[in-house]
Amino acid sequence: MDEVFGQFLGALAKTERMPLPALAHYQEGLLKRLVAHARETLPFYRARLDCLVNAAGEIDLSRWNDVPILSRADVIAAGDAMQVKELPREYGEIRALRTSGSSGVPLVLASNGMVAFAGNAHLTRMARWFGLDTAKPMATIRRFTNEPVAPYPEGNVGRGWSFADADAPLYELELMSPVEEQLEWLARRKPAYLVTQASGALALGQAVTPAQGRALGIEVIFLIAETIPEGTADFLFERLGARSAGIYSCQEIGAIACECSAAPHYHVCAENALVEIVDEKGRDVAPGARGRVLVTGFYNYAMPFIRYDLGDIATAGDGPCPCGRTLPVVTRIEGRTRNAFLFEDGKRLWPRAAMVRAMRDFVPFRRYQLVQLDRRNIEFRYVPDDSGRMPDLDGLADCARRVFHPSVSVSLCAMDALPAGTGGKVEEFISLLPEAGSLRV
Repeated sequence: MDEVFGQFLGALAKTERMPLPALAHYQEGLLKRLVAHARETLPFYRARLDCLVNAAGEIDLSRWNDVPILSRADVIAAGDAMQVKELPREYGEIRALRTSGSSGVPLVLASNGMVAFAGNAHLTRMARWFGLDTAKPMATIRRFTNEPVAPYPEGNVGRGWSFADADAPLYELELMSPVEEQLEWLARRKPAYLVTQASGALALGQAVTPAQGRALGIEVIFLIAETIPEGTADFLFERLGARSAGIYSCQEIGAIACECSAAPHYHVCAENALVEIVDEKGRDVAPGARGRVLVTGFYNYAMPFIRYDLGDIATAGDGPCPCGRTLPVVTRIEGRTRNAFLFEDGKRLWPRAAMVRAMRDFVPFRRYQLVQLDRRNIEFRYVPDDSGRMPDLDGLADCARRVFHPSVSVSLCAMDALPAGTGGKVEEFISLLPEAGSLRV
């Protein structure tokens, strides 16, 4: 194990059980350093953070709630004005990233090596919470928006999914691969652990019998990028014989929270980020209450995200955790939910943004939302782009039958804006079939 990584892991083992005043003091040191860096290097942040500078020219965090909340629209509008061009070597190499964008505009951002380093340390710590062996192989099936992945049947083959074990096998496959290919690939690679989205894991579970699923030998599934439906853990254990554990993170800052091994809630990665759960006025909600999630990443010096509104809703924890860790608790996270579509022959599909890209040839949309009305009919809601192009319904219908299911019919509905869900986000795929939300049909 790299000496620096080992020291970082050792520090995390201490901070996770620090008394809360000591943990807050630890965060303040990281926060002051980030604020000073952002003010000195980025004019974008100078005025936004002036409220934190007292008469003596020192950073005073007592007025933290006066710092403006940073929205995704702010980030897109700022562009390069939020990005640092050069950093000292100890911050790590600057890397350009791009989010998937889903139905909206992709976010172009920058990150530095410290973010990935800290994120791997938090993953390794979580693995230790669950008693895992970081020398065993891990597979990842997800969307890869920033690096190419070899297609099925091989995918990517690497080493060292945890920096604690540089030789531990790591296998990667694109999530858009058909579920049958994913299952064959997993059976051949035989990973002990799997990282994938909740909908991807559910699709695997739906496609096998319990005997077939358990034969894969997967011990733990780390669930990322989506809200985890109720009953998922029990379903995955029944079908795949695997425990599941949620990871809450984003490309902008890295690790945010990890599911506890002893209780059905999340611990905030307080050493990596300041996480605020706030009401409509930007004030902290009471324990047990729901609110918007704001994050400030301590290690992204290439492009600081300070009081950044992720667009997610979370419930603040109430009381200490039985595991003994003092890290703040988040009871539930309501981010992006991916609904299943269910068709006449009983086939279930979790649609994805990549499936809709081909439909842009037939619908001139800026944003979209597909609503399954019944097992045959899908309504394509969209906000038109500025091209002035007319939609081609026949072409769209043919495309939908190829991409989703041969039996579907599609109708079009142009809208000025798409309705947001209860979590505050626009869900691209909605099914109005009650049975589609059931893990068993």
